[in-house]
Amino acid sequence: MQDDTKLDMPQDGFAKETMLELIESEDGRLLLRDMDGKEDPLVSIDFSDKIKDMLGEDAHMIGQHMIHAAIQVIMNKQMNHWHAKVYDEEPTNYS
Repeated sequence: MQDDTKLDMPQDGFAKETMLELIESEDGRLLLRDMDGKEDPLVSIDFSDKIKDMLGEDAHMIGQHMIHAAIQVIMNKQMNHWHAKVYDEEPTNYS
């Protein structure tokens, strides 16, 4: 399973634009990492055997939703950061 995601990240430690991939490792963990795969994963989801037995096939889908939720939070935080910069500027003309 692979889900390629293009994500614009703030310049606070990340590239302006990052290509990410969501993969399942051989040991069953879900990993979100840069497409180049040279660095450690950005996010890793690993359910215990007990939870995997309880959730069955739904464990994989729940892990995907957890990672997608993390991406949305990062994107919302980035958008709020960009909007704050725009609104913090004093207007040149007042009406």
